[in-house]
Amino acid sequence: MFKKKILDKLERIDDLPTLLTIALEVERLVKDPNTSVEKIEYLIKNDPSLTAKVLKVANSATYSGTKRIMSLHQAITRLGFDEISKITLAITFLNTFKPKNIDYEQYWIHSITTGYIAVKLNQLSDDEIDADSVFTGGILHDIGVLILDQYFGDIYKKVFEIAGNKNLDLALIEQNVLGITHAEVGAILLQKWKLPLQITDIILNHHNPKNSISAQRDTKLVYIANFITNNRGYDNGTGFFPVHFYDDIWEDLNLSTNVIPKIIDEVENELEQARSFLRLGGR
Repeated sequence: MFKKKILDKLERIDDLPTLLTIALEVERLVKDPNTSVEKIEYLIKNDPSLTAKVLKVANSATYSGTKRIMSLHQAITRLGFDEISKITLAITFLNTFKPKNIDYEQYWIHSITTGYIAVKLNQLSDDEIDADSVFTGGILHDIGVLILDQYFGDIYKKVFEIAGNKNLDLALIEQNVLGITHAEVGAILLQKWKLPLQITDIILNHHNPKNSISAQRDTKLVYIANFITNNRGYDNGTGFFPVHFYDDIWEDLNLSTNVIPKIIDEVENELEQARSFLRLGGR
């Protein structure tokens, strides 16, 4: 019963949020070798609020140091296309959803940290491979949790209560109670919003990366990044952690668990950046 209600509601959510539209277009432009600073600047300037937040983040200690950034053009030039794309995506993500039951700060720290760790794992796994979708997939991997919480808050609250009482895996309870998981919900809506298949594949399979068809390597990277983030105690705002892990995925990616200390040493820097985004780029 709940599954049909959820699917019907998802079918009626037609419009991609304006800020997310801009962020995804910025990401597309960044991948275009013919992109100019002016093109990205013009796109971001379409939303004054977004422009102000980008400048606010760009002028934080994390980025600007002692030199103040006075314009969007200057921010893009100094920080570079990739970093501006990440900042824009992070800010839009922070300002698009209004959670009801989950700890949004915890969710945010979990998501962006997973994104950055996935990028680092990609570099450690094979420096020759440029996985553009890894950061986006990492930051969006649990977006189904936000969607369920925002649009189906009352129902989703019951899922939390049952999962907490029985101390079981959240995704398992979602499947048993709702007939659908947060991974499926996230993939369905983002596919409807016409995000690339590679991204929706990561979202759909981030708990079961071996099921990935079009982005298995990237999904495995996000899967391990999610594991490391959770292992450090940073859950996705629900209070629950995945209970299963496929050990052989390390070998699949030419990685060893020996890299975990190196990654963990760098996590604190990423967390500070995540908190900076939350403090400066949020609502």
